[in-house]
Amino acid sequence: MNEQHQLEERITFYGGLTTIGGVHILYSCGDTGIVFDLGMARAFFKGEVSVRSDFGIRSSLLTRMAPPVWGLYDPAFLGDVGEAELAQVWGRDHFPEVNNLHGFVSHIHQDHMALLPSLREGLPVWMHRDAYAVYEGVVAAGEYEGTKADIRLIEDGQIVDFGTFRLEFIEVDHDSPGVTGFIIHGPQHKIAFTADWRRHGRNSHRLDRFIERCQSAEVDLLITEGTRMRPDTLFRKPKDRLEVEVAVECRRAMEDTEGLVYVNILARNVERVADLIIRTKEAGRQLVMDESTAVLWKEASTRLSVLAGHPALDVDRDVIRLMSTPQWSKGPHPSKEVDLPYAPITLNEITANKSSYAVYLTYPNTPLIAEMETFGSRASASIYVHADGNPLTPSDETLLKWLTEFGVQYRYCATGGHASPQEISELTTRISPKLVVPLHSLHPTLFNSGGIRKYCPAPGESFELSELVGK
Repeated sequence: MNEQHQLEERITFYGGLTTIGGVHILYSCGDTGIVFDLGMARAFFKGEVSVRSDFGIRSSLLTRMAPPVWGLYDPAFLGDVGEAELAQVWGRDHFPEVNNLHGFVSHIHQDHMALLPSLREGLPVWMHRDAYAVYEGVVAAGEYEGTKADIRLIEDGQIVDFGTFRLEFIEVDHDSPGVTGFIIHGPQHKIAFTADWRRHGRNSHRLDRFIERCQSAEVDLLITEGTRMRPDTLFRKPKDRLEVEVAVECRRAMEDTEGLVYVNILARNVERVADLIIRTKEAGRQLVMDESTAVLWKEASTRLSVLAGHPALDVDRDVIRLMSTPQWSKGPHPSKEVDLPYAPITLNEITANKSSYAVYLTYPNTPLIAEMETFGSRASASIYVHADGNPLTPSDETLLKWLTEFGVQYRYCATGGHASPQEISELTTRISPKLVVPLHSLHPTLFNSGGIRKYCPAPGESFELSELVGK
């Protein structure tokens, strides 16, 4: 094998090309490569149709929900699934292989990290230290299993030398802590990966820095998410609620009624939960959590560098109450014993004084509405504030049926984690790469790249990088 072949840069696109989430890309240079990201789109699995992460990886591989990358998974989980079976599934004769394989997780949302429990022992996986803090909280809360991979913690601006290429990690802004993109500095080409990003969050300046670094590096290939590319958003920029306004809207609901207020926020958005704790205190209420949510908050918040000095860490034990209910829900239950410093509270105590409490009600616990609305005063209507917690839609039939049945007002005050199509176009033209690949989208072909050449890969397409960039 000659030196030129050893330093060949290759990129292979497996997942997330026409779906929201499940991005799977393998970049390799010589005998070293990195897979990004390590999540799964829901696709074949939803609700009762689900599998465990151990032997369930076989189903994910055979439905193209997981990338066919050798050396990525725990061999004990694969059984007799081999290259012949996956070649049949993908319609490919062979797959690129590297001996020195690494993984990368941009953040802790299911569609970017769900493969973590299935990875082989010792596989180096890189992620931001704040993202890993959230993952530890998620595992402790019982939402996901742990991983045998060798987690390598990174920080914003850190550059790691992999021998044949270098990775420059750059934190961006999304609705979960520690979200990180990067620039691959290869021997011939530079590749930028945005991860999931937005402009209406707390840290829009991070995207300006990302753009500046890409401009300085003279990026050849830009890979960007395009979640919100749809026919209805192409010509009219959506108006986004600012992230800092969400918890304010929750407080406003608490001030608008003497009844209960239910709040549904995705607990992995730990910064938003911190804001909610403060706004709940301002409204003169206490925030009631189930045990799993409380464990996630406590385990993640105390490790997050982004929350250092946040007032919620000082007042949470006075604001949060722990709901004493039997484990009847199908939702997650803590897998780790955590010493929670929160006073317990019963359903009877909540319903006896509804104006004093806000209930953090996750989707699996929705049936508790029947208990809390039937008992106690109904002089003031309760309000349900839906702020990006599951289900990720304002039209979920099951949720709305519960609220209608008991006369609970519904307020949808979400603000997502993704940029508008116009903001993606602006980022692309400012970076001005030779080529842009939009993905993490149902409609990538709709992307207006502002005159920058774009390409939408097919699943399994593999390119020598000079061929792709110069195509």
